[in-house]
Amino acid sequence: MAQPFWIVSLDAAPAEVAATLAACTESRIRSVVVPVATVRERLTIARPPAAVLHGDGSSPALLDTQRWFAEARVPTLVLLPALTEDLEAILLDRGAQDVLQLPLSPRRLGARLRLLGRTPVDRQEKTDEIQVQGNVTLSPTRRTVHVGAAPVPLTRSEFDLLLTVALARGSVVDHQDLAQALRHEDLSTRALQTHASRVRSKLRAAGAGDILRPVRGIGYRLRS
Repeated sequence: MAQPFWIVSLDAAPAEVAATLAACTESRIRSVVVPVATVRERLTIARPPAAVLHGDGSSPALLDTQRWFAEARVPTLVLLPALTEDLEAILLDRGAQDVLQLPLSPRRLGARLRLLGRTPVDRQEKTDEIQVQGNVTLSPTRRTVHVGAAPVPLTRSEFDLLLTVALARGSVVDHQDLAQALRHEDLSTRALQTHASRVRSKLRAAGAGDILRPVRGIGYRLRS
């Protein structure tokens, strides 16, 4: 039996969540409501075929939850009662497959849910691995890093930092985005540099070379 879609509410109106559940039922899509507080932990042991996020604006909780699904390679539809062009662009840039403003007709919502269920899964998603600079491999759901066959022991913050930069695919990730990824928005630049320095040292010690490069005054990127 197919795994259910996860429906996650971030202070959304109950009627909106009920409408999504009804649309899933109408489209013969299994679905289950997952409390937002449990999402990150549950993603370490299971991965749904897709997720629907009901938000009430550009809250840190919404952005964090959407990022967790993106890191786990879970196709995600974000539904919001108010949507600006900037917020839509941010969510799509961060990995959401679709972002829509409520209310929606049942027919349109059902069509978007069916489309979400057909989102192609590429080879990288099937193996749950991100290949970085040849011999460095990250697994978002298992939260592991290997250089070749050798594991690299990173702390939670160190792993989140490396994964966030890896997902940027060579683009620079600034200090603010990295601090948010580490769930410490008031993290100082010096503390962030300490985390990054430890990641770089551990990767070099494992034989990966200096793949995490600082961009002075901005943030970090992968070595090109």
